[in-house]
Amino acid sequence: MNLQVILFLASIVFLSSKLVFADSVYIDMVRVDGEDAAGPLGAIWAVDSWFLTLVTLNFKLSDVPSGSYQVRLHEMPDCDKPGDVYNPYGDFPGQRIGDLLSEMVPKNGALTGIYGIKPPTLTAEAHKLTVIEMRGHALLLHSGGNDDVLACGVVREGEWEDPR
Repeated sequence: MNLQVILFLASIVFLSSKLVFADSVYIDMVRVDGEDAAGPLGAIWAVDSWFLTLVTLNFKLSDVPSGSYQVRLHEMPDCDKPGDVYNPYGDFPGQRIGDLLSEMVPKNGALTGIYGIKPPTLTAEAHKLTVIEMRGHALLLHSGGNDDVLACGVVREGEWEDPR
């Protein structure tokens, strides 16, 4: 076998291992507002994407009131005092790196599905958000166009697996 074939096969193994062993974290989301405060709302599974998006978020949230929601990553790992929206590189036109998703609307009280997060701008390619970077921060589900928060989950340090 020549060297080119060996290098080609080695690169296939390397790339496939990156796809199979991508970093991921399972984030338990709890209510922070209303009668059921501190009650479970569901979970979000964050997985590093090796394609055009930053991180893929798999939502499994139930009992979500009707309305419009945004998902934001905040500076601190504390649901009571999450700090500002995570933005270590400064503002890009129209978006901070911690502004993950907007205008999410639940169907029949559930937010489910897989959503890819894209860089704030095409020039922000060097500032891709990764699961490793998300650890040690709070993930908040904001309601409406304001700062009201329905749910929060802390992206904890360490390794987690999907408990399904």
